[in-house]
Amino acid sequence: MKKIYLFLLCLTLSCENENYNFPQVDVNLYLYINNPEFFNVESPGGWMYLNGGVGGILLYRKNLDEFIAYDRASTFNPTSECQVSVENDNISIKDPCSDSKFLITDGSVIQGPANQPLKRYNTIYSGNNLSIFN
Repeated sequence: MKKIYLFLLCLTLSCENENYNFPQVDVNLYLYINNPEFFNVESPGGWMYLNGGVGGILLYRKNLDEFIAYDRASTFNPTSECQVSVENDNISIKDPCSDSKFLITDGSVIQGPANQPLKRYNTIYSGNNLSIFN
C-alpha cells in the first residue's frame, strides 16, 4: 500500500509545472455572430482577434457549432508585451518573442520553448449568440 501511495505522490508532483503562472483576468464577452464585424468567423476555420484577456483574444471557429477562444498572451512568458498571432498557413499560431508555435485547432505546443498550451476561455454558442468567459 505504501508503494502505491508513493507512486501516486510522485506522479502528482511530476505533473505540476512550477513555472506556469498565467495571470488571471475576468473575461465576459457576449457576441452576436451575425454582425458584419464577425464575418471572418462565419465559416469553420475562420478566426479573428478580439479585445480582452491578458494579451487580447484569438477567436477560432472549429466547426459550425463550436468556437475556441485563446488568450493571445503566450504561455511561455504571459507578462511580456508579445502577442501570439496566426501564421499565414492558418494552422499555426506563433509567439514572436520566443518563436514558440501552437496549433490553432487545440492550442497545443508544436514548437518550444513553451511547454504549456495556450490559455483557453470557455465558450457557449447558442443560435447566433456566442459567450466567451472564464
